[in-house]
Amino acid sequence: MRFDVMPVATEKQIVEIEDAAKKVWHNYYKDIMSYEQIEYMLEKYQSKEAIYKQMSEGYIYYMLMSDNQLAGYLCVLIQSDCVYLSRLYIKAEYRRQGLARRTIEYIDKFFSSPGSNLSYIKKIRLNVRRKNSFAINVYEHLGFHKVKSVDLDIGGGFVCNDYIMERKIKRSSD
Repeated sequence: MRFDVMPVATEKQIVEIEDAAKKVWHNYYKDIMSYEQIEYMLEKYQSKEAIYKQMSEGYIYYMLMSDNQLAGYLCVLIQSDCVYLSRLYIKAEYRRQGLARRTIEYIDKFFSSPGSNLSYIKKIRLNVRRKNSFAINVYEHLGFHKVKSVDLDIGGGFVCNDYIMERKIKRSSD
């Protein structure tokens, strides 16, 4: 299986991400959050307009490609002390094929490459729903650990009960 990470740059790619988000979220989150919360969050965070807004604020979206097919997507924000992994979603038919691991390895390599002006970034941080035991297990298997619990009011009468998880960037010399 060929795996590639491609930056999202065109409106067509943004629409592909929006469509993938709808499929992934309705398939994956149906047992974790209500239909209403899924719809609210898709509109607020994963609609074409929301993605454009996030990109204007410094968020960087990537398409995860498996044999030239969209297998999922990734969104990161470079912060002062870390790279914030805002989104890592993989379509159902591509799960359990090592794509999450390969994506994290890509992030490690990107932030530790010789001569990178981002080598000051030392860790990856993310939020994950406390009820999302599958994702928590995947992230722990990839070396992340829980640093704290947070309850985030996201508007619309919804609260996200999350763990913040972190992992050090693995350098080739580590």
